[in-house]
Amino acid sequence: MQDIIWSAKEADRWQEAYLLGNGRMGAAVYGGVFEETVDLSEITFFSGSPSSENNQKGAALAFQEMRSLLQEGKEEAAMERASDFIGIRKNYGTNLPVGRLKIALENSGEKPDGYVRRLDLKTGLFSMEYRQEGSTVARNAFVSWPDQVFCYEIKTGKPESLSGRIWVDGGENPFSACTEEGEYRFQVQAREKLHSDGSCGVDLSGTVKVWCEDGRISFPNGMIAFTGCSRLLIGLWMETDYEEKAGLTAGKEKKAGCKKLNLQEEYDRICSRHREDVKSRMERVSLCLGTKEEQEAAAAVPTDERVLASRQGKEDPLLFALAFQFGRYLLQCSSREDSPLPAHLQGVWNDNVACRIGWTCDMHLDINTQMNYWLSGPGNLPECRRPLFAWMEKLLIPSGRISARESYGRKGWSADLVSNAWGFSAPYWSRTISPCPTGGIWQASDYMEYYRYTRDEAFAREHAYPVIREAVEFFTGYVFEGEDGRYLSGPSISPENAYIKEGEKRFFSNGCTYEILMIRELLEEFLELASFLPDLAQKDRTLVMQAEKILPRLLPYRILPDGTLAEWAHSHPAADSQHRHTSHLLGVFPYAQITPEGAPELAEAAWKSMESRMCPEDNWEDTGWARSLLLLYSARLRKSAASHHLRSMQKELTHPNLLVMHPPTRGAGSFMEVYELDGNTGLSMGIAEMLLQSHGGELRLLPCLPEEWDCGSVDGLLARGNVRVGIRWQEGRLEEARFTAAQQTLVSLEYKGMHRPLSLEAGVTETVTGEFFMPVGT
Repeated sequence: MQDIIWSAKEADRWQEAYLLGNGRMGAAVYGGVFEETVDLSEITFFSGSPSSENNQKGAALAFQEMRSLLQEGKEEAAMERASDFIGIRKNYGTNLPVGRLKIALENSGEKPDGYVRRLDLKTGLFSMEYRQEGSTVARNAFVSWPDQVFCYEIKTGKPESLSGRIWVDGGENPFSACTEEGEYRFQVQAREKLHSDGSCGVDLSGTVKVWCEDGRISFPNGMIAFTGCSRLLIGLWMETDYEEKAGLTAGKEKKAGCKKLNLQEEYDRICSRHREDVKSRMERVSLCLGTKEEQEAAAAVPTDERVLASRQGKEDPLLFALAFQFGRYLLQCSSREDSPLPAHLQGVWNDNVACRIGWTCDMHLDINTQMNYWLSGPGNLPECRRPLFAWMEKLLIPSGRISARESYGRKGWSADLVSNAWGFSAPYWSRTISPCPTGGIWQASDYMEYYRYTRDEAFAREHAYPVIREAVEFFTGYVFEGEDGRYLSGPSISPENAYIKEGEKRFFSNGCTYEILMIRELLEEFLELASFLPDLAQKDRTLVMQAEKILPRLLPYRILPDGTLAEWAHSHPAADSQHRHTSHLLGVFPYAQITPEGAPELAEAAWKSMESRMCPEDNWEDTGWARSLLLLYSARLRKSAASHHLRSMQKELTHPNLLVMHPPTRGAGSFMEVYELDGNTGLSMGIAEMLLQSHGGELRLLPCLPEEWDCGSVDGLLARGNVRVGIRWQEGRLEEARFTAAQQTLVSLEYKGMHRPLSLEAGVTETVTGEFFMPVGT
């Protein structure tokens, strides 16, 4: 039960349910005995519509005037001029919950005993069982990627004892249902008035098929009734018209997969294909913490009870091994090779909270979408990134070319703070968090990371280079030369903070640290690609020369008198000194611009900035993703505080089903806590970074191993260079490390300050022990 989440009680709410998904459909299963609830979601079920009018007319001129006003120190006048620059929201929309599948069983009055429900992370299978009236009732549920169907099975040892009703509730959505040809069919429309005008959005068609052993099926009053059954099988299919409404096809017939499958005859095959499909991904990486006896003892306690105990102060380090795999599980549930969209704020699910607040359920490009996908590298799930690239190339970048031209007066492409199913790329519609054109290039850096982890040269040539090259075309025209010869940028924001000048809150300025570091990263990636794609670089020789000229003259990092890293090109204090966003520290992670080895003074300044943000800790604007960033910064800086951030997430930010939450904060209000996928993937990425780091051309083993993880092992982590790594340690010391490269390569290894080269042949595993790193002659 090492990779199983389980509970001895039914879920009372979404935050206790178990999540299933196949990169398109999502299901949150509650495990109710007499009334089962399955919250349904679909990744393309967005309200709103595409718009060609998201950029204001004359915005490019307004932007230039804003820049000039800032150079003159006229922040208030620049803010006024921003009214003619900010984007137009139009029918932006949001992802919405589809509704609920309900299964009501006749209640005999006898209370069940021996209840347990489980989620097997290795197979993506929900199961539950209990005893009632002297027999065992067992249930299984899963969402299949190979067969694109949600299945739910109920079977009992007491013949002909299952009777009840099945229906779908569309919730707040426009909804209709009917029965035709022995099927239950429903129609749901994604419509709402908070993020759109209520008249536009995706339409979804669903089908429910039911088969029973013994007994009979009927269709009274728009429901499905089953009577006297020994076994019940339910299949549910969903399709939307998203591609047609997004302008990606001229029209597309609904898939008829539900008609091709005979649930009665094919269920076992469908279930087997699903289990093997998920196992093939989940078993690429394993993580074990503690001794075998400790693992067995921990696994014998319900997961929700372990979470509750940790909230009360009982530390449970072994729970992190489960949380690590849970993040990987959620990612592969949310983003598969052919997913029609990348994972949004909540992956492939919808808790019906994010979509009903101001900041909506979409693709945030100032941390959330990026953090969703970081884990795909070391978590050995590189194919999960493919829907992100497809969405960018089909929607975001074409839209971004328009935004670059109309809002900034530049060539190339740009994208600002947020985007959605329709490819929104214009500046945000508020003067307080706009402009921010670097959101797109932050996301584009995933192209380079995908190449670094996979060494797929065809991908680098056909996808990474063109996307990054066109972004460079924008930003070489966007930067400008200051009086001292340094290159600046802006006006822009430091997401999503502000500063105080002359007693007034100001939001944007020229030369924000975040924006400069993003441009630095973009130019470095472009020149790296150009170095091994010389034929392409030769065609772009002028652009390459511009990048080479600008890169060394970009505004450098600054250390303030208090020893912290400057967030802006000026030294005015932050309006919120403990703001949840720490974008000026991204040079520590995900990038490697600031490292203890390469830039120790900057690394110390970054660390002091973190300490400042956390003092006093009770006033820190705590969220799952923000705490994950603190964990990741600490791991990169090799600080023991990484363990503290792990424990804080476990104690303060984890639901009983291991979902990591975003509580309402002073800067991101909500009527209740919000689920965000990046809280879980960020946590898992943090654990990976504590065990293995591979930035800067070196593989660092156990760089930030917590003291409480006295013994353990990890296998299958992927390092940059497409090297699979396994590590085993005992009493906090490396015992053995294994390396398997996809192609012949020479790697540099580091452990506790000792550096060693290691030559790897393609497909051949090389093993070293801790003694490999001992000084010569000892």
